[in-house]
Amino acid sequence: MSTSIRPRHATTAAQSRPGTLRAARVSMVILLLFVGLGGVFGGVEMLRRPLDPMGMTPELISGSPFDTYTWPGILLLVLVGLVPSVLALGLVIRRTGAMLFSGLFGVGLMAWIGVQWALLSDRLWLQPAMFIVGAAIAALAT
Repeated sequence: MSTSIRPRHATTAAQSRPGTLRAARVSMVILLLFVGLGGVFGGVEMLRRPLDPMGMTPELISGSPFDTYTWPGILLLVLVGLVPSVLALGLVIRRTGAMLFSGLFGVGLMAWIGVQWALLSDRLWLQPAMFIVGAAIAALAT
């Protein structure tokens, strides 16, 4: 029994084990950089060769609103390349809100993949893999 008159503050499980929060942050940085580097590479390739990037044909995106890979490349570069890279940097420098926004990015990545599955007829092995990465990022943020 404590005789102190100061109120006790509740701590979360991550706060009670400092190594847990650090491991989550490091894991999140690795996953965000994995997604970010892939997004930058894919986006740049789509912009360099908008008709057949990385061997893909326009038929692959025939069910989408796009007829070339220019706009998908811009979206991929910015939303899946630059955003997670900036979030990873924010986590490294311990920027306030970086963990929350990283979790939101994970949910957004899952939505991105869901839209791809809804619009495109071809299924790629990378889509479920990236969905799982998005789920892992969202889970690590909680």
